[in-house]
Amino acid sequence: MNITKNHHLNTANYPSPYCDTHGAASYLGFGSSTMRVSRVTGTLAGVPAPTYRKIGRKVIYDRMILNEWMDQFANQQKTTTREVV
Repeated sequence: MNITKNHHLNTANYPSPYCDTHGAASYLGFGSSTMRVSRVTGTLAGVPAPTYRKIGRKVIYDRMILNEWMDQFANQQKTTTREVV
């Protein structure tokens, strides 16, 4: 039986629940360097950064954790609090 590395994570029908730093940055709308800095500072966008897993030198983010992290921010209908007359 020939099993390729991470074969269960690379199928089209079952997208990986995990992503690397670049994937997490793209998913959240930040730069990769911003994600790297957030791992050192512990903050991202002024709040605690999303948690991650470290497997050797590889950093992995769980998409469910990224979704929960995004859910703490309220949806906005407009960018100003003033009434425009």
